[in-house]
Amino acid sequence: MKIDLAAPGAGTPVVRAGPELAAIRARPSVFQYDYLTLAALRRDVVTLLDSIPAANRPRAALDVGSESSPYRSELEARGFVTRTLDLSPGSGADYTGTAEQTGLPAASFDLVLCTQVLEHCPDPWAAVREMRRILRPEGHLLVSVPHVWFFHPHPADHWRFTQQGLAHLCTGAGFDVRMLLGQGGSALAGAQVLNFLAYGVLGRAGAPFYAFANAAGAILDRLVHNDLFCINFACLARKAAAP
Repeated sequence: MKIDLAAPGAGTPVVRAGPELAAIRARPSVFQYDYLTLAALRRDVVTLLDSIPAANRPRAALDVGSESSPYRSELEARGFVTRTLDLSPGSGADYTGTAEQTGLPAASFDLVLCTQVLEHCPDPWAAVREMRRILRPEGHLLVSVPHVWFFHPHPADHWRFTQQGLAHLCTGAGFDVRMLLGQGGSALAGAQVLNFLAYGVLGRAGAPFYAFANAAGAILDRLVHNDLFCINFACLARKAAAP
């Protein structure tokens, strides 16, 4: 089959943006085709945030590649004043830039959050190095990436990652990996892929089917868990203290 890079093809799931995307990521519905991934990711983002030591001062967080920061409430509940960075000048983000070139001063943030963005970066190695640059000593990077996902060129879609690949990306940029979590196992990934396929035929009208597949996938994943085929990975890494 000839690949047309300019056209993602019929049946490609809708990619939401702005406040709608933020609301759906923060509280996904079981009737969504992508519920399994979004719900698992949200749980693990909360787990990783909870593992960051508390501080007796306000802290600054930057959400990279986000217009509306779906996890803003979780960040603010932990004392982080949150700013956003996105590509488009009119997006409503606080800053305009790319993950590879934020244009922000060095050592400006205590936490950089980067969820489901690195697959869109032409140079994810440069992006992780840039995020380390803008972090203060002992600051944290919380990053998530897909392992199994459909082609979604918004504006481009370059990469998929394994657990070792994500860890190597972080350590190669000078981070210490503190925790690496996989979102779901083989059963959950299988149910999520089934929903991808069903969406291509049913679209949003398939909501009852997605709910059934989501419930079955979640139950089977707890009964027969195999983390060699996770749908996604999330990592918390720390920048070393200044010498």
